[in-house]
Amino acid sequence: MKYSLIDTNIIIRFLVETPESIPTKFQGVFSFFDKVERAELCVQLPELVLFEAFFVLTSLYKVPAPQAAETLDQIVAFRGVLMQDKPLIHACLTILKKDKIDLVDAYILSVSRRKSIRTVYSFDRDLKKHGLELLAVE
Repeated sequence: MKYSLIDTNIIIRFLVETPESIPTKFQGVFSFFDKVERAELCVQLPELVLFEAFFVLTSLYKVPAPQAAETLDQIVAFRGVLMQDKPLIHACLTILKKDKIDLVDAYILSVSRRKSIRTVYSFDRDLKKHGLELLAVE
């Protein structure tokens, strides 16, 4: 099956617009995501695009991080969304839904748990609070 990449602006339009308020040139996003949800259309969603969408939602649109994570997790779960490692991304978004932590730290925690890595070179105390041992940079 052929598939294409998806960019952040498509995701953002889908999440912040309504069918009543969306400009005409963007109206296709709703039927587009219906097709992706049913896997009638498959798209490759790069992790960086997902992370940018999280950043835009939380910083520009002031969506609370847990809500942004929940919404993006629902999109990741669409049958037509292809990602390099969906379970890892689900784990990262789950951390963001539950804990007040930034996105990259949630990703680091997800990777560390997946690979059973218990140490990290970092000055970030949030990682220590979540069970990682901070290693000194010498």
